[in-house]
Amino acid sequence: MSKRKKKMTQKQLKSLVVFLSVVNVLLILCVLVLAFFLARAHNTGVNGQTIKLKKANDTYTVCVDAGHGGSDVGAVGLDGSYEKDDNLRLALKVAKALEKSGVNVVMTRSDDSDTQLNSRSVIANKAKADLFVSLHRNSTEKANTTKGIEIWIHSSGSERSYAAADDILSCLEDVGITDNRGVRIGTQGDSDDDYAVIRDTDMTSMIIEMGFMTSQDDLDYFNNNLDNYAKAISNGVVEWLNDYVQ
Repeated sequence: MSKRKKKMTQKQLKSLVVFLSVVNVLLILCVLVLAFFLARAHNTGVNGQTIKLKKANDTYTVCVDAGHGGSDVGAVGLDGSYEKDDNLRLALKVAKALEKSGVNVVMTRSDDSDTQLNSRSVIANKAKADLFVSLHRNSTEKANTTKGIEIWIHSSGSERSYAAADDILSCLEDVGITDNRGVRIGTQGDSDDDYAVIRDTDMTSMIIEMGFMTSQDDLDYFNNNLDNYAKAISNGVVEWLNDYVQ
């Protein structure tokens, strides 16, 4: 009787070990699946959705400016990349995302061409754009000392300009950025002055500095999230158009 009882106990223990092993495997799979979907949600921003214009019959125009170009390479990255190329890559994707949302887009350049500084505002004014968005990347003299995204607006610091910049920064944060350096007015040297493309445009205007090319973290974030950054900028613009432009 005792031998039979001992044999049954061993069998039960064996079954229990098998059961616990299966449960462990299932738990690991669940954790991996959950991590995958959390990472995907973090990287797409706004749950991966494209925000549409509320007023489908209204035509809004946004001028997308890819900073620098041609012989003007802009900042140079730690990896030898040129700012002008990063600006254009992002600008083309932003334009595509905006058009998908129903926005009319005008670009100051769509290839690696020399575009005079004063002609950028002329293009936007001629198109009677509702918003001018100039895309740039930052740099510092010493590598890996500063990182993050910032947006420059007119020195008047109007509510309208702040709202546009805040909407875009918020959407970019949803994707993931190294640091939110906030909304800034004027220029680095003078808060009462303005950068030419902001000063000479007739509409709400901004310069988005999409991270530092002298920061390895920012370089990695930019290259790994380019599509999602474009969608985030587009979504922020459309949110602002829906709320502020009649």
